[in-house]
Amino acid sequence: MITRNANRWALITVTGLTLIGWALRLSNLNAASLRGDEAFTVIHWMREPLADTLANIATVDPHPPLAYALYRGWALLLGGGELTVRLLPALFNVLGIPVIYALGRRINGQTLGILAALLWAINPYQIWHAQDARNYAIWAVLSPLAVWLALRALEKDGWRNWLLYIVAAALAAYVYYLELFAVAAVNIYVLLIYHRSVRTLLRWIAAQAVIALLLAPWYLQERLLVSSGYGGTTGGFDP
Repeated sequence: MITRNANRWALITVTGLTLIGWALRLSNLNAASLRGDEAFTVIHWMREPLADTLANIATVDPHPPLAYALYRGWALLLGGGELTVRLLPALFNVLGIPVIYALGRRINGQTLGILAALLWAINPYQIWHAQDARNYAIWAVLSPLAVWLALRALEKDGWRNWLLYIVAAALAAYVYYLELFAVAAVNIYVLLIYHRSVRTLLRWIAAQAVIALLLAPWYLQERLLVSSGYGGTTGGFDP
């Protein structure tokens, strides 16, 4: 009974924090004018066909393709105007509240999970990025989701758990390139904690191989490896 009541109160608390977080992210959402990078998002990510963006923008404003695809899909759904562009990161980012709760709970119980959810809900940096029309607030949700699914797969096993982790990790890496550092950190954790479990290590290595195969078609393009980046001689902005 105690556990059931604790779970019920945790659910109520996280739901309340999610609503508070949503209100904070909607508050003054369009009070400030779009900054330069946001205007670039509207013009090139939302209003141009996705094929053109992938062909022409990926080396100028280097981000993985899912970032462009999400904004292009959002524009097709709600229009590519300035009033709707910030709703996409705000909506995604508020989902990080239950996600970070789940991750904190898996690491060290409900108290840590609720504290993490509270900090996510009211964190001014999270709120700022959630009101910024770029892909950072979206990645901030997908990355801890992938970590939570990785821990669940390691603890519970089962092909569904491994599949969900692989998909989440690939999606996060297709939203923001720096997800590779998070993948590397989780790999270090696994090697330290599960180095004596051959069965778990083999499954983990197999999962990493699948993730690598999913990322290879985009990440290993020569034009991205050679000419992508800000200030580059062939694809970047002039300094």
